[in-house]
Amino acid sequence: MSWMKMYSEKFESFKSILNKDNPKIVEIGAHFGEDSVRFSEAFPKAEIFCFEPDPRCIAVFKKYIQNDRITLFEIALSNENGTAEFYQSYDDSKSNFVPEKYDWIDIEDYKNNKLSNSGSSSLKAGYRNNLDKIVVDTKRFDDWHTENNIGDIDLVWIDVQGAEKEVLDGMGNAINNVAIIWVEYGETEYDGALSRTETISYMKEKGFLVVDAFSSNTETGDLMLYNSMRYSI
Repeated sequence: MSWMKMYSEKFESFKSILNKDNPKIVEIGAHFGEDSVRFSEAFPKAEIFCFEPDPRCIAVFKKYIQNDRITLFEIALSNENGTAEFYQSYDDSKSNFVPEKYDWIDIEDYKNNKLSNSGSSSLKAGYRNNLDKIVVDTKRFDDWHTENNIGDIDLVWIDVQGAEKEVLDGMGNAINNVAIIWVEYGETEYDGALSRTETISYMKEKGFLVVDAFSSNTETGDLMLYNSMRYSI
């Protein structure tokens, strides 16, 4: 089975930018762990730290992702330490089949855990199809970084459905230890989500500039940004 599927071009871009076999990667919003495995395949000596608060996704991650280089933290990164409401997304109309990109998950696991459209779950309200709210543990990135003695980080991947600003705020001064940040933008159906312009402006204040060749230029998409205070691209 190929984990890369249609994502090989994206991960080739990370390989060309990072240019090393052993990067330190932090994945915030790991979902089922599918991108965690792709990172481990793209970088055979990478150390990967993942964050995922949704118990449905955590159950899948623990069952299917077996890799000593991937460490899962069962919390949400945000701008405060404590707890927060979490909106579990779900689409019953698409619950009877496993999408091709998740074809490694057993159909019974997919149905019983109500995984359909779980990737739209968020700390932020606004999405239309949700189960009941739950409460999850939250932590600031900078406190986690200090407590675990992480040091320099090559890549932070942020996929949190509209909660990007809270994650970025919680990075504090630890953001200075990061070389590259990949972040979604424009998820405006979620309360307080940043637009492309707002994301670029916010990151510029932190010393991060857009890598145009690997960034979206549409209303919604992803940005690759580099730490201009420490690196040049």
